[in-house]
Amino acid sequence: MTNVDTALAARLEQLERTTRRTRLLAIASGVLLLVTWLTAAAWQQAQTHQDAVRTRLLVIEDAEGRDRMVLGAPMPDGREYVGMKILNADGAEQFGLGLKADGSVSMGFDTKPGVGHPANRERLNMGVSATGQGWIRYLDNQTRARMFVQLDSADAPIIQLLDWPDDQRIVVRQIGFSGEQTFEWER
Repeated sequence: MTNVDTALAARLEQLERTTRRTRLLAIASGVLLLVTWLTAAAWQQAQTHQDAVRTRLLVIEDAEGRDRMVLGAPMPDGREYVGMKILNADGAEQFGLGLKADGSVSMGFDTKPGVGHPANRERLNMGVSATGQGWIRYLDNQTRARMFVQLDSADAPIIQLLDWPDDQRIVVRQIGFSGEQTFEWER
């Protein structure tokens, strides 16, 4: 081999070493850049605090996966109102809250299933009408309204006691500051 060949071989070997080093440096730089980017993204995501969850329906489940609370706008039962209901472990509603389109709002408290008439377990309702009058209604275990406490159109308090003597009529005794009266409603 001549001096020129030896010099050329040495330069070629040096060039190959330089190329290998450059490749390793490029790969290491790429990995370092990727790790830096992923670390920064993870840190930024951890630092981001979400102040609101936006949805039309929220169902909260218990540890066994049973629906226990439903919040909806509108509620998923077909009636057009914004509301909330709390369910017992068997999925039966025990409390409901509703805001209707006319601005009236009401709450209903239900007894557990198996108590009283099965068609309607509600025993206490309260609310505010669209015109601003507050009211409370008590029902017995046969789902008959037995007492109303309300404000009339002049915001005067009224108590109505209801008796159901037969299938034809309801006897109402109304007591208020304007006096007391008894009348009947047809059923």
